[in-house]
Amino acid sequence: MNIKEARQSSKMTQEEVAGYLGISRVTYGKMERDPELITLCDAKALSELFGIPLEDIFFSSDCNKTYSSAKED
Repeated sequence: MNIKEARQSSKMTQEEVAGYLGISRVTYGKMERDPELITLCDAKALSELFGIPLEDIFFSSDCNKTYSSAKED
């Protein structure tokens, strides 16, 4: 779940979330479009606000797959 989906599930507007973070709506909108702009402090606040794990803010669900270890011949 990305922060846009989390915000929509929480029935909050971008303006409300931006106010919670103490930033402009425009800045928050940029964070939704480009998660690389999210600071660790903002991610922690968003995690608490939306009730989602911190990892979900930075990593998509396809990053949670398990890799097998390489075998040497």
